[in-house]
Amino acid sequence: MDNASAVWSVAQPFVFGGLAGMAATVCIQPVDMVKVRIQLAGEGQKGVRTNPFHLASQIVRTESVSSLYRGLSAGLLRQATYTTARMGLFNTFLSMAHAKNNGRPVTFAQRAAAGLAAGGLGALVGTPADLALVRMQADGTLPVEKRANYRGVGDALMKIAKNEGVLALWNGAGPTVVRAMALNVGMLAT
Repeated sequence: MDNASAVWSVAQPFVFGGLAGMAATVCIQPVDMVKVRIQLAGEGQKGVRTNPFHLASQIVRTESVSSLYRGLSAGLLRQATYTTARMGLFNTFLSMAHAKNNGRPVTFAQRAAAGLAAGGLGALVGTPADLALVRMQADGTLPVEKRANYRGVGDALMKIAKNEGVLALWNGAGPTVVRAMALNVGMLAT
């Protein structure tokens, strides 16, 4: 195997995993936006309408169709970091386990450990983009004077780091990592 083929063999799961996640994000972003608005609707109030179709039409009517895609840049960055890392790392860890086993099949425990590690590390890498996504989607629900009016994921990351400190980009990382580990052991180990 020549050098270029060897590099592509290692890079392939990272590239295809990230691209698949990004394609899914483009399709699902409006649903995710409606989900976030449902979760934030009427915070601290009773009797607020949370029908997804009503909320989607309200977003389009009061804001714009493009508002359903608010945070898309952050969602794409999240997939480019989290999904790329978790899929690539999982395959890397499986290759390491296979080599350690001297050609014997990888055990379920090894697959589970690879899924846990890949999910956790991927989530840690993707947390800043995930935080930016949530902030960008929630921004439109705030009173006008409290909105950050993020222009994109780069602007969101810069404002968060500047106003709250760089480590604030990993707010929520603990639960995000645990959730990703659990999901990935279930999805990748079986």
